[in-house]
Amino acid sequence: MPARIQRAATQAFDGKAGGTANPRRRSLPSGAQLPIEARVRREEAAVSGAHAREQLPQRYRAQQAIGRGSYGCVWEAYDKEAGRLVAVKRVSGLFRNSVDCKRILREISIMSKLSHPSIVRLYDIPQVSDVGSFQEMFIIMELADADMHKLIHSKVTLSSLHITMLLYNLLLGLKYLHSAGIYHRDLKPANCLVNKDCSVKICDFGLSRACGEPRSPAAAEAAPGAEGGQPELKRVLTNHVATRWYRAPELILLQEDYTEAVDVWSVGCIYAELLGTQDGARPEDRMPLFPGSSCFPLSPDQAHATDYMYHTRANHDQLNMIFDLLGMPSEADIDFVDREDAKQYIACFRQREGDGMQERFQFAGGLAMSVLSETLRFDPRQRVTVDELLEHQAFSRVRDPSREATAPAPITLDFETGQDLDEMSLRSNFMKAISSFGQGR
Repeated sequence: MPARIQRAATQAFDGKAGGTANPRRRSLPSGAQLPIEARVRREEAAVSGAHAREQLPQRYRAQQAIGRGSYGCVWEAYDKEAGRLVAVKRVSGLFRNSVDCKRILREISIMSKLSHPSIVRLYDIPQVSDVGSFQEMFIIMELADADMHKLIHSKVTLSSLHITMLLYNLLLGLKYLHSAGIYHRDLKPANCLVNKDCSVKICDFGLSRACGEPRSPAAAEAAPGAEGGQPELKRVLTNHVATRWYRAPELILLQEDYTEAVDVWSVGCIYAELLGTQDGARPEDRMPLFPGSSCFPLSPDQAHATDYMYHTRANHDQLNMIFDLLGMPSEADIDFVDREDAKQYIACFRQREGDGMQERFQFAGGLAMSVLSETLRFDPRQRVTVDELLEHQAFSRVRDPSREATAPAPITLDFETGQDLDEMSLRSNFMKAISSFGQGR
């Protein structure tokens, strides 16, 4: 980037420059320079940092804990050799749960094969000490200022240009990801890291899929605790991926032959929340568009587990939330559904036209409404593609076709055979992934 443009972007961020910075490198307003909000307790951070200093290679100096997830702690650390700050994810109890273990294996395997400015970069996977007995590992990744969830729920107000730039950068990463044959399947604001210059880094590939791999692996992958259920429920849960609020209808209905359109639906949901950060929007406009509390086929009330009519009357059923806004789909819109139980479920919902996007987003312009309506179509065959989105007039001020790169080849994951992997197989695949990443650096 030319130095003068970099200076303009920095000054715009700091509020020190008059005029407008280059829209292709638009900086967020000063209130958007967020600290990482997911801080753990001060005393826990100290303990975690001490453990990191003991276990991490000497090139890394753990500084502070910045988050905690189901797999362990995430720290901010300083890489003394590279002279940069990094994010360190410590995964403990790695082989305690085979489903979670495979997610971590999938994440590092996919990340190690991706190289794009809008996808979080994997920097290092330190070698484990004992191949036969290791129970934890460290994953060293690119560090960002915050994520979209934190940005959306901060008090900052964004201009339409900032929002457009954020969405465009997200689409750049998604185009590359899809060209590599990967469906993310869990896109949500928390999985889109952001920096003050409006750059976006897609992260968390634990639920992703290479499009050429088997559709029905044996292990359930939906939620912690699912592994104790009945075998049939396990199979149902296998494809029940993505956080519910951002889940495309075809995933809700357990379609096996879904496409990259599942990610486009998620993009529409994320965009809706970003629009809520504009002037003129209400605080509630920053909330998820479809905040359902249950969805097909999992019942919140086991006494009515197979009573579809009962659940379609619940206001917070995920499809009910979608139909309240978009209206009921036509027969043509649902002829892609091949499961009879899913068709029966849809037939139980009351007919309605829906409140419509215009009513909900009165503060948004026509181009924004067009993007929403084209990404949030019930029928995935009618949903806009990422390439079509990039050509949308909404992005004319920020588009740079030279940045719209594709992957050199599709990614394959040899361990995704559709079968359960025992601990020995998992360990072997972890070592292959770590070794392969080290050789390719």
